[in-house]
Amino acid sequence: MEKSHRHVFMSTEFLIQQILRQAEELQTSGKKCLAVFDLDSTLFDVSPRIQKVLRDFADHPHVFAHYPDLKKVLSEIKTERSDWGIRQALERAGIAKNAPELHEEVRKFWVENFFSNDYIHFDTPYEGAVEFVQAMDDLQIEIVYLTGRDQHRMGLGSVEVLKKWNFPLHSRAQLVLKPEKGMDDARFKSDWFAQVPPNAYQKIWFFENEPVNIYLINDEHPQVDIVFFESTHSGKAPSPQHLPTLTHFQRFTK
Repeated sequence: MEKSHRHVFMSTEFLIQQILRQAEELQTSGKKCLAVFDLDSTLFDVSPRIQKVLRDFADHPHVFAHYPDLKKVLSEIKTERSDWGIRQALERAGIAKNAPELHEEVRKFWVENFFSNDYIHFDTPYEGAVEFVQAMDDLQIEIVYLTGRDQHRMGLGSVEVLKKWNFPLHSRAQLVLKPEKGMDDARFKSDWFAQVPPNAYQKIWFFENEPVNIYLINDEHPQVDIVFFESTHSGKAPSPQHLPTLTHFQRFTK
């Protein structure tokens, strides 16, 4: 059946309750379900990680030697949840335009440290994320954390942070990382869905913030029900207008 391309207008709270209600009904009737979650900017707000990397760069000897007037600015720089990478934070601080060569040095430092086990611990879950995944787990829904993080640089830290925040992680709730860092995220995720046995699940949900990933999986795996998590993304493709959309994971408005 062809999917509708009509934008689904409903509150986040209503959509969360609808998903959980449907999951319970399917499980009660003996139908197997799978919930697949991206991590960065879907379950986890990564802006604190970005901020920590930028502030640590302020202590880099090269900054003190060549940009002493920017050291204080860097050490106090602030990120926002809507930031993608470092560009917006640097521009708000007036750094990118005033010192383009410094921007490149910051970018190299960011790439080296943002994608590492050491800094993942600064991520924080979005509102209701832990409770929502726990609720799916309580319903015996199989869970997969399907991430563009790679095993070598971020595997250990990813496991530690999932456990730290009490996200389910056991035989029915597993973490899937890229085996190599250079792999394309969208292709890696779509290929993972391709190896799920046909008809193994009555329902598959995929929660993802990156439109590039969403469009490829939507095209190649129409059996997957994609839920767009509207936080931030690369801007390489427009936000989908035809999918159910979440801005948080809370069931009830506080």
